[in-house]
Amino acid sequence: MTMKTKLTMNHPRVRQVLDCGCRTVEGGLRRVDIPLPISRQAVPRLNLLSDRESIFSASDEKRQRAGALQKLRLVPCSGTRASVLDCGSPLPLSERWRSRQKPYRAFSLIEMIGVLAVIAILAATLAPSFVRQMDKTAGDQESAALKSFGDALQSSIMRSRYIPSATDWASTVATELGVDTTAVTDSPRRQQRFFLIDPNLTIAGAGLPYTQSSAGSVSKPVSPRVMVLSSVGTALPAGVVSGTTTAANFTSIWNAADGTVPTAAPAFAGWNGAGNDLKIQRVDLSPLFIELQLSKLVTSRCCPRYSIDANNWTNAIQVSDLIADWPGYFIQNSVLYLYNHGGTLDSQQILIRDNSFYYDQDVWRGTIGGEGFLAGVDIASVVSRYLAAYPNVRAQNGTNQQSVVVQSMINYMDRYDDWAAAGFPSTTSPSYIAAVNAQAALRTAVQGQYLGTYNPIQVNCQ
Repeated sequence: MTMKTKLTMNHPRVRQVLDCGCRTVEGGLRRVDIPLPISRQAVPRLNLLSDRESIFSASDEKRQRAGALQKLRLVPCSGTRASVLDCGSPLPLSERWRSRQKPYRAFSLIEMIGVLAVIAILAATLAPSFVRQMDKTAGDQESAALKSFGDALQSSIMRSRYIPSATDWASTVATELGVDTTAVTDSPRRQQRFFLIDPNLTIAGAGLPYTQSSAGSVSKPVSPRVMVLSSVGTALPAGVVSGTTTAANFTSIWNAADGTVPTAAPAFAGWNGAGNDLKIQRVDLSPLFIELQLSKLVTSRCCPRYSIDANNWTNAIQVSDLIADWPGYFIQNSVLYLYNHGGTLDSQQILIRDNSFYYDQDVWRGTIGGEGFLAGVDIASVVSRYLAAYPNVRAQNGTNQQSVVVQSMINYMDRYDDWAAAGFPSTTSPSYIAAVNAQAALRTAVQGQYLGTYNPIQVNCQ
């Protein structure tokens, strides 16, 4: 015999209802009051079988289940104990077996303190590594910036033929890079950058600034070196300032290994910065200068001229046959203008390497043999053609004059090689004196072909 349970308003479970509402099941069945512990608001879900107690009789449960479920409906609660027809919620059958949602649980104070302690430990562990990585990144960026400054400085020098001093180096670099001057003088970490000049620097007999003229520099520039200094950490010492510094400071800083502090430099005595904080960009300007030699042979008329970066015959400089008058050294990419004795422009050259030109028979030539400027010099071919030429019987040595000239040239080249192998010592060195004497003998042999009474006899053409 199946026991039927009828839940009424007086049932103990009904008393648990908190003035909210209830659910009803209709559809031909007898009405059953089912109290639920719900809130005062409308309840979105219903679990009719949460306590596993059937609300239907055993005999008619299967027959009436479908129709009863279709009658479930949701109505607003009145705030008091409502009848079974006042509120309800239609739910599918599968939802009836879901458990009630668990309430959210907040962190306790002890748990919160534990989480904060773990975060503090992780921060203390990772912060130094993070700071070091930031410093390394800043150092790499600063090194790249200083390198771009050095490249821009050299590009500006070759373009404008001007080497700035400590007062205008930043504006020169900024103009070349197309940035503001403060972006050159100050680092992203607001540290000032400094421009140091070698105290031994000499170009055309003076220091910086240097503006190239057609005269160039008679002698090879001496110690044309500059540096750009910066720091990504501790500020540079007060003894480091832009301009020409002392030899002890410049040499020690120039020779210091990257990532180290130049302790031998007096300006860095007592500096507490790290070696990785100091960034140095060294710029050697020596490769920017090329050697140019100009001369005329004694057979040519007086006087051919040349100019640099300006096509101007009036202000052009005369070229003689004396070695002492050869121009000297010019900034790479300078434009050379060569004029003949009459003032006509003969040719122009872009100076990209050491070179020499001769004015012979009223024409500028690339070699003494008269080859083209861009052609190579075939010495053997030139000598063979010279020896095979018709001799001047009235020359100083008669028909042997050509062989005398060739031998004199060989002697001069040998003595010049000796001087070069010795490192081009001063004018008092034996190798230099020997080279000068050999050169004088060569000049005498060449002039012995036609000077004075050695001129050939003029013969009328047949």
